Amino acid sequence: MLKYDRTDLIEKSTRTLDVIGKTEKIVDEICQKGYSTIFYVGIGGTITYEWQMEAILKPISALPLHVENAAELVAMGNKSFDKDTIMVIDSASGDTKEVVAAVEWAHQKGARVMGFIEKAGSPLAGMVDYLVNSEEGGYYYWYTVTLRFAHNAGDFADYDRFMAELKAHMPTILADVQEQNDAPAAAYAAQYKDAPLQYLVGAGNLWGWAYCYAMCIMEEMQWMRTKSISAADFFHGTLEVIGRDDVVVIFKGEDAARPLTERVEKFVHTICNNVIVFDTRDFALDGISPEFRGLVSPFVMAAACKRISIHLENERKHPLEIRRYYRRLNY
Repeated sequence: MLKYDRTDLIEKSTRTLDVIGKTEKIVDEICQKGYSTIFYVGIGGTITYEWQMEAILKPISALPLHVENAAELVAMGNKSFDKDTIMVIDSASGDTKEVVAAVEWAHQKGARVMGFIEKAGSPLAGMVDYLVNSEEGGYYYWYTVTLRFAHNAGDFADYDRFMAELKAHMPTILADVQEQNDAPAAAYAAQYKDAPLQYLVGAGNLWGWAYCYAMCIMEEMQWMRTKSISAADFFHGTLEVIGRDDVVVIFKGEDAARPLTERVEKFVHTICNNVIVFDTRDFALDGISPEFRGLVSPFVMAAACKRISIHLENERKHPLEIRRYYRRLNY
């Protein structure tokens, strides 16, 4: 497989499992001290991870959670944000301008900030009140933050069992998923690498991922033109512009929103020749209980899409690291 080392992948994912314990300790301390509201604050890719967690949380807990775009929060404010609010952030670079400004804004309000910061010694690593530092492990962090807060509030009684399965099996599952999706990803990339426009559809806890993949990978890293659309909204506008030769990519998960993507899939097959479906149900997920499969759909789909990214990079001869404007120009 292109750019793939199974042993390294499993070892790296296993090493980052310590993110779970570090995050649990912080959430427990916050809960013991008390809080009024929780604000997940991000921008670009990070807010899409927060949308995924919000979709997971809403059916199982009434936690006072708000998900806010960092730039909009600073510009517009939110009356629900006060000195007892906990702001939760995530930053790979540790210096995202809008997130830095949001943390400064939160501190001016007297609030505390918890952050998963991948780059040690970065500005945000030094600014947050509670720091989780690891080079990888973003999903471990977000699942733990979300479900630990819920569990501590008296919700999600299956927390310990779910986390035990995650820690025991997810590193191997992530490798298995990448291997199983390599051929479908290669075929997709070869056929559609130069499509003039692609529509990416998701629902429930995969809507955020569809938005993220369209924006952060295809647009930012490959300069491909895309439109991401929630399956719930597809029939209120987008259906009218899908043509026979357009490309529709559907990310299907296993949460309660699955019927929404199935409805889109059934319809687009009647009007479009190029419908590609990536479905978490296609993967075995050995060791994960059936009732948890829908819960881990974002984790699984992100792994599956790593192979799409690698093959798009190869087919388009466009390294994923290249940018024209992002962090190249002043804006």
